[in-house]
Amino acid sequence: MKRPQAPSRRSAAREGSGPADAGPRSLIRTLRILEQLAGAPEGLSLAALSARLEAPKSSLLGLLRPMCNYRYIVHSDGRYLLGPGAYRLGVSVMPTLSVARIAAPIMRELVERSGETVLVATMDPDAGRAVYVEKIESSHSIRYTVDLGTARPLYCSAAGRVLLAFADSAFIARYLKRGPFPALTPQTLTSAAQLRRLLPEIREQKLAITVGEVSTDVAGFAAPIFDRDGRVAAALTMAAPVSRTLAHPQDYATLIRDAADSISFGLGHPGSALHPAPSAEVRRTVPAQPSGKSSSQRAAP
Repeated sequence: MKRPQAPSRRSAAREGSGPADAGPRSLIRTLRILEQLAGAPEGLSLAALSARLEAPKSSLLGLLRPMCNYRYIVHSDGRYLLGPGAYRLGVSVMPTLSVARIAAPIMRELVERSGETVLVATMDPDAGRAVYVEKIESSHSIRYTVDLGTARPLYCSAAGRVLLAFADSAFIARYLKRGPFPALTPQTLTSAAQLRRLLPEIREQKLAITVGEVSTDVAGFAAPIFDRDGRVAAALTMAAPVSRTLAHPQDYATLIRDAADSISFGLGHPGSALHPAPSAEVRRTVPAQPSGKSSSQRAAP
């Protein structure tokens, strides 16, 4: 009796990489088609989709046709556009989305990577303050913590400066008229003129750093969270003892900006990347630790 031959390595690899890979790859490619069309209101041709997704036209056609049948996309004048099915799906999903839901897993990852407390703050425009609405605390025995609902001044907290920098010009002008501002520590910036000069740099870098301005031995790093319309919905901020930030402040800055960018992407901000490029080196570095106690007092930037 003739013994059956084992399949060759080539045929085994081909068999193993067929149906098992086709499903997940097709699903991801389908989602990426929707993502690309969502960012192109005028639609995209098959050639343009093929180039953007780096996928063969024949493979894309196999996905585009059923998507057209179910009205997730429409084909008109040689271009593909989002259809009523996609908009209906979006409307059903949006009520379940919030900054907190999108931010939570990214905040947990940031705490694991940095070892520091991470918070989300929103603006209270009437009081002119930043309010902490979400937090995940550091696991360090020496750490900084703050109760949710705690408010911090806009002029001297990292989150507050981010929210102020991206506010409308009329609000900024009204707020700066309140200066000079009271000093909370010897390091607090109190001059309205100095704050006015600092805001364009914060907008350009999408980053604010404070060192000992709310509490003497706390450094704060904050970055803006943008919504789908390009407005700043909140600020992501990280509180760390100054002593732990002295050596590599640029690492903390990169972590906070990349995490905020990931949250913005989850909220549908078109200017955010799924895999953010490395941030530019922070121009402002953390100075030497000011004199004072370094215990685990309750405080946050």
